[in-house]
Amino acid sequence: MDNLINELYYGNICPVEQMGRPTPEEREILKRIHENEEKLRATLDEQEKSILDAIKDDSLDAASSMGERRFREAFSLGARLIMEIMQDGRSTATSLQ
Repeated sequence: MDNLINELYYGNICPVEQMGRPTPEEREILKRIHENEEKLRATLDEQEKSILDAIKDDSLDAASSMGERRFREAFSLGARLIMEIMQDGRSTATSLQ
């Protein structure tokens, strides 16, 4: 356990980097998004393209923020589950004695 904590402390573990590559389904969705954006962009004037870019930037910021929050919430839930399991294990061990 200490080794894992040290690795996390020194920045050798980065959960975001370990998320892996997109699945085939995710790649297909990303491809469709790109294709549809290109079709839309071809019909827009410069001001409209600027608005589209602002929407994309804001969407990325929101997705990043929500992803970070979900990670924290899931990590906290996992920690609470482990604490409960450990407490239940101690209660069971005490009652068996």
